[in-house]
Amino acid sequence: MTYNTSNINTQKIKIIKPQIGGHRGDSFRELLDLWHEKKFIDLELGTPKRSPQYATDADSPESKCWIEKENNILLYDFPCLDKARHDYKLCLFGNAYEPGPKNKQWIFWPMCSRIYNDMKYSLRENTKIKKCCFIGTPTNLKRNQIAQYWSSICDVWYFTNVRIDHTEYLNRLSLCTFGLCLPGVGPKCLRDIEYMGMGVIPVLTDETTMDLYYNPPQKNIHYIYARDTDDFNNQIQNLSDKKIKEMKEACISWFEENCSIEGSFKTTMRIIEDSLE
Repeated sequence: MTYNTSNINTQKIKIIKPQIGGHRGDSFRELLDLWHEKKFIDLELGTPKRSPQYATDADSPESKCWIEKENNILLYDFPCLDKARHDYKLCLFGNAYEPGPKNKQWIFWPMCSRIYNDMKYSLRENTKIKKCCFIGTPTNLKRNQIAQYWSSICDVWYFTNVRIDHTEYLNRLSLCTFGLCLPGVGPKCLRDIEYMGMGVIPVLTDETTMDLYYNPPQKNIHYIYARDTDDFNNQIQNLSDKKIKEMKEACISWFEENCSIEGSFKTTMRIIEDSLE
C-alpha cells in the first residue's frame, strides 16, 4: 500500500479544507486553521462546487478533509460512518470507527479550539468547588434515555436545547472535579476532551469509547468508569486528594500530547508514519 506522503518528512504537508458539506466548522476544521497559523501545514481551501456526479448528493469528496489530494489520506471528522463512502488510501477516523486495513483510530478535539486554547491555562487554575457536572443538549436517543438517571450524580446540571455562551460553558465545567461523559452524536463527545484539557476527571458510562483513540486514555489514570450511580459514589469516596491531583495532572498531560494544537498535529503525523511501516 502506498500513500502520497512525499512532503511529510521534508516540508509542510498540504491539507485541503472543504468549503461545502454541511459541517459546522468549529471543531476539527478550526483546528486546521490553528495548525496553519502555527506553520505546521499548508492549508488549501477546497472547491465550493461539487463534482457533477455528486450534484444531488451532499456527501461528495469535496466535503472532506484530504491530505495532498482527494482519494489519498482522508481525515474523517464526521461523528458517524454514514459519510465514509469514498475511496481512500488511508483514513483516520475522529469518532465512530470501523476496523479495516486502511482505517486508523485517531484523536479528538474540543469545540471552538481557538477559544479553548486561549482559555485553557486559566481554566486549569480555577478552584474545583463542585463535585460533578454535565452541560449539554439532547442530541440522540441514547443520551436522552440515560441522562435523567445520571443527573443525580451532578451538582452542575444543564440539559436543554438552549445553548449557553461558550466561555461561560467552559468556566462552569472548570469548577468541577469530575465531568460526566454521555454519548454525543457519535460515540465520542467533544466534552470529554474539554474536561481533560482543563483538569476535570471524566466519568465514563461507556468505557468502549476509549478504544476509539490512537493513544487511549487509561482507566483510573485519566478517567473513572462507573457502572451506575452507586458505583460512582463508592469510587469517589475512596479517592484520596493525592490521587485526584494525580489524575487531574494526567488528564492535562494526555490532552497536551494528543489534543492540543501541537499535540494533535504530531499525533496525526505519527499515525500516518506508523501506517507506512
